[in-house]
Amino acid sequence: MDVLKRLKSTNVGFGLIILGAILMAADIYLQTPGNILIAIGGSLLSSGIVLLFSVWFIESKAENTLDNWGLTKIYKKRSEKSDDSDPRLKKARNKLDVVAFGLTSFRETHGKDIETLLNKGVNVRILTMDPDCENVFLKQREKEEGKQEGDIRNSINQLVEWANKLNKKSRKRTIKIKGYRCMTLDFYWRVDDEIYIGPYWYKFSSQNTITYKFVSGKQGFDMYADYFEQLWDDEENNKVLTRPVRSR
Repeated sequence: MDVLKRLKSTNVGFGLIILGAILMAADIYLQTPGNILIAIGGSLLSSGIVLLFSVWFIESKAENTLDNWGLTKIYKKRSEKSDDSDPRLKKARNKLDVVAFGLTSFRETHGKDIETLLNKGVNVRILTMDPDCENVFLKQREKEEGKQEGDIRNSINQLVEWANKLNKKSRKRTIKIKGYRCMTLDFYWRVDDEIYIGPYWYKFSSQNTITYKFVSGKQGFDMYADYFEQLWDDEENNKVLTRPVRSR
């Protein structure tokens, strides 16, 4: 039960209790035959108490079980998450972690934003498929999205060059990109204390795929954040793609 429904149910419960108490008090004054108002009032009062007990103790307990995972929103399409994640991107304080492919539309739209983040000292890390190895998973993903062979590989190479150019201009931080060699991973997007995660579906473009939002301090967020760190540190499975920048 969401917050609005719980509030409505709580109000109804209190309303039943108050109405029941009024009828019972009125019967004491009116002395109705068979104490009919007391009977009706008692029934309403009991119903109100049962409703409040259900809302406060039973349904709230079931909700807390899901709340422990920190799943706060589900997007039918990944493109819809931009309304939430883009404003957060501009306000990022510590980190931007990503698992994706070439991020073509993102690069075209948010190049200046990333440059600003780097100069603020925000740590930007991107995991993508290694375009240089004979990766059958990369070729398979191109087929699944209905792309020409080499399209995703080229977009990844363009992503790396884009990062290298930004790194040359940055006065503080640099983007670090690593290429992995395992099977296609979930899309992953972390800005500070929010994570957006979703699958890559067969014959669906990334932007048309369901995506979930998790918040920090909860089980789902912690599991995905820990998994990203394991992948990032797995030297057997990935290599650094961006060029080192000379110290300034």
